[in-house]
Parts: sequence; C-alpha cells; structure tokens
Amino acid sequence: MTTTWYQGIVVGVDGSDESLAALDWAAHAADLHDAGLTVVATYLVPFTPDHAVVDPVGEVRDAANRAAEAARTRLGSRATGGKEPEVVVVPGSAAYVLSERSKNCDLVVVGRRGLGAFDRVLLGSTSAALAATAPGAVAVVPAGAATGDPRRIRVGVGRDDEPDVLGAAFAEADARGSALEVLHATSTDPVASAVLEMDPAASWREAAKADLADRVARWSEKYPQVTCTIVIRRGDPAAVLLHGLTPDDLLVVGGRRHRRIMGRILRSVADTVLRSSPCPVVVVHARHSAEV
Repeated sequence: MTTTWYQGIVVGVDGSDESLAALDWAAHAADLHDAGLTVVATYLVPFTPDHAVVDPVGEVRDAANRAAEAARTRLGSRATGGKEPEVVVVPGSAAYVLSERSKNCDLVVVGRRGLGAFDRVLLGSTSAALAATAPGAVAVVPAGAATGDPRRIRVGVGRDDEPDVLGAAFAEADARGSALEVLHATSTDPVASAVLEMDPAASWREAAKADLADRVARWSEKYPQVTCTIVIRRGDPAAVLLHGLTPDDLLVVGGRRHRRIMGRILRSVADTVLRSSPCPVVVVHARHSAEV
C-alpha cells in the first residue's frame, strides 16, 4: 500500500444507509488523496440451469442497479479527487468482487451494519471476510460513525517494523489535519506480566517507548506537521485499541490475510476491532518491501 492513494479507491454499496455512509467516507478520502473513486454494486447469480431462478436473478440485479443509482444520486455532480467517479454493477458476491478489485487499487471501503454478536459469529459479514482476504488495504465504516475528518487517528503497532501501517496512519493524519496516537499493547502473558511487575521503575515501558520512538521518528521527519504521541499500555491488544474510541475517531491497524473461513475462526485482532469499533477502521496488510 502506498501512503497516497493515487491508484484509486473502491467502495461497495448495496443501497443501505451504512453503505451510503461508507460512500461519503470514501468520497472524502478520494478528495483528500486526489484519487479516482469507483463505486461497485454486486448481485449473486445462482450456479444452476433451473429456469425458475430467472426472475429472482432479475430481482437481485435490479436491486443492485437501484443501489448504484442511489450512489449516483448521493454523489450528484461531485468530481471526487478531481475526477468523475465510476459507478458499476457486476455479478458476484460482494466480498469476492471487492477483494479482486483491491488487487488494482489502494483502498477498498465498505460499511458495517450493527449486527448482534450472535449474528456476527454465526454469519460473519462482508466487511470481516473482505478484511481477512483482500490483498490491499480495507476501510470499514460502522453504522453511526462520523464520515468527515476524525478528531484523532489511533494506529496500533506491534513489535516488528510495520512501515505500511505507520505510513498509512501518518499520511491520513497529514491529509486530514488530525492528531496521531501511536499505540502499542504489551503482552498479557502471565510469565511476562510477572517479570514486568517485578520492575517497580517500569523501565520496560520506557524501553518499549524508546524502541517505538525510533520507528516513528522516520515518519515524523517525512510528515513534520503531524502532531504525534506514543502510548504504551499493557493488556489485550484488541481491548487496548478499542478503549476510549468514539465515532469521531479513526483507527488504523495491521492485518494478515487468511482464507475466509480461517479468518473467522482465528479471530485476529483486526477482526475483533472491526466487529466492535464505533469509528472507521483501516486495515493495512503490511508489505515488508515498503520503505520510507
């Protein structure tokens, strides 16, 4: 993922309020990054020769066309990123189509409905499947989240160097004029915790902060206008990342690609925050060849 999305942004719509909010977020991101915007509505085609399914296929295709028209109406004459947005209707599942599109763009955006916990565990969702399987970055905009510039951008970083994650967070903070919080969660392993508790001076926190500061410094040099703070907290990574978030924030996290079913079974940190975050979440699939 580049730190400016010149190759384009793709957003999936289905006519719901959540998908139209995601469209608003994506259009604003396209303006900020001078990126082209493609709006995609999808519909499923059954794998059967049964002529009895012709009308249902027509119905779902018509629904996709209505979703596309709603997106055109929402955008009006707006030229996102200085370019006329493209609106397309294509067959296939939303997760698969958008995942394929992410190979040739820099960001895919989808909305997230407010499903109950049982529904999310049982059924999964397009946003969860997309974030787990897409090769590119994915932004998920939950119901009720703000779609303008956030008051704060929080980025979660691990021990290893993650240039894509930090780069994406700094680029967003710079483009949106938002404060950036770089957050690292330390291990909750019982043995590691016991060792840490034996250090009354909490030197582990200072050591972790110093190590992280070295990694952050490179991006601060590139984006000197970004106000950045480093926070070290001990606890479950997902819980630490979610703590104190509001609909007016933006969360950036790293993700690892999984097969769709494995992504749901493994319940990664990214998957957990996607299901519970009140604010938009950008999941960056790190590419270790990226450099400042």
